[in-house]
Amino acid sequence: MSTPDAPWSVAWSGEQSFRLQPSRDFPGMVELDQKHAPGVGRPLFAAVHVTRQRRGMVDLLCHVCGKPTPPQDRYVFPVASGGLVTLHDGSQQYGCNVPPIHYACTAMALEACPHLSRLLERPLKCSADEGRLIHRTDVTPGLEALAATLPAGQEVVFSCYRLYGPEFTRQVVAARNEWDQRARSRRSASR
Repeated sequence: MSTPDAPWSVAWSGEQSFRLQPSRDFPGMVELDQKHAPGVGRPLFAAVHVTRQRRGMVDLLCHVCGKPTPPQDRYVFPVASGGLVTLHDGSQQYGCNVPPIHYACTAMALEACPHLSRLLERPLKCSADEGRLIHRTDVTPGLEALAATLPAGQEVVFSCYRLYGPEFTRQVVAARNEWDQRARSRRSASR
């Protein structure tokens, strides 16, 4: 559940305790688990809660409110989040590590998030493609000091993302191109 002060997936200062545990989503792997105490302390807007981030990605829970996003009400901000991932065959597909969001929650995100409010980005409805879940063992930014204390040679799941198929990737690329054209027009008009 989100609080009035912060989105559901943000970490709080009272949640800065971690442990390793067997991964429930990636069999045979070990994952970093973070204390769950939303609302305790102050929100750390630059830090995503590692466990809630994975739960949001795995269970398609809203980044803002933490509730399930049904296929007909699942959106992403394709300019602000994610990017194109180059595959072994040289093709590119859209990968996103930010949980989806309900359409009703997009208004709150656009108003409350300084980054989104500056971008003037439109949310993009996700297609029926839920994407393929990919685990990440590279260190999440801000957790470098913690990672240095983990057992040497231990591969640990810090986060995950969804890799979407070609059709949704085309929609994302089109949305990004449209945003880029609007941004160039705004810059030209302001000169």
